[in-house]
Amino acid sequence: MKITAKLGLALAAIAVCATPALAQQGPGRMTPEQRAERFEASDTNKDGKLDKAEWLTAMPAQMKERMGEERIEQMWSMRLDSDGDGFVTKDEFVNMQMGRPG
Repeated sequence: MKITAKLGLALAAIAVCATPALAQQGPGRMTPEQRAERFEASDTNKDGKLDKAEWLTAMPAQMKERMGEERIEQMWSMRLDSDGDGFVTKDEFVNMQMGRPG
């Protein structure tokens, strides 16, 4: 009985330690191909770039709720439209890094 409890504790510790590594590969991460597909679907006027309204349609509702308007605005201006032209190209969208800056 004691061995089983210790084994269970050890497995739980391993699972906790492995969680960050698994999260990086988990369902919240999109492949470049998936991002390209999402870009194409969101580019409603088919001009090869997304304006902010089109970009917002590409963002999952759960993410919008979790982030809030202020953080969404920061993401748009700092990560996507960093040159201030009002658009994000397909290459920029596909290669966007979702982690923290720096």
